[in-house]
Amino acid sequence: MNAGEILALIFITLIAAIGLATLLLLQAALLPRITARSKLALIASPRRAFFIGLANYIFLGGIALLLLNVGDVPGLLGLLILAAIAAVTVLGLAGLALHTGERLAELRRVESSPFKQVVWGALTLEIATLGVPVLGWFIVAPVVLMFAFGAAVVAWRNRKSEDGF
Repeated sequence: MNAGEILALIFITLIAAIGLATLLLLQAALLPRITARSKLALIASPRRAFFIGLANYIFLGGIALLLLNVGDVPGLLGLLILAAIAAVTVLGLAGLALHTGERLAELRRVESSPFKQVVWGALTLEIATLGVPVLGWFIVAPVVLMFAFGAAVVAWRNRKSEDGF
């Protein structure tokens, strides 16, 4: 790998990190109830959220991988399942970023707006998962994704009937 490729990889990673933080901000702004319910699901039952996320990632991810290896039409269904997993994970990830940002504000003993909380939470999660070689990539990132997916599922199951989700 030459210097140009390394620089391009760093640039792409930075753009992706900014994009993810922006996506989480957008979700928190446009879907505040879902974000708040995901955060509350993480606070109320973090173990439940993790294990629901783990079970669904294994089950749905396994089905998607099998379908991807079967052929063209089943492969498309596998891609749709992976897209659905990613979408649900992002729904929970905004709640996780908000919760992380709130905890960081508490640690600093400062008042912080929800905007700052989501940004700081997202950046902290991104740095912890991407910025720590091996440990962050293979342990922290999957755990964060399991929590996020599980929080979204728990939030959906505990939703109030008036707003849907």
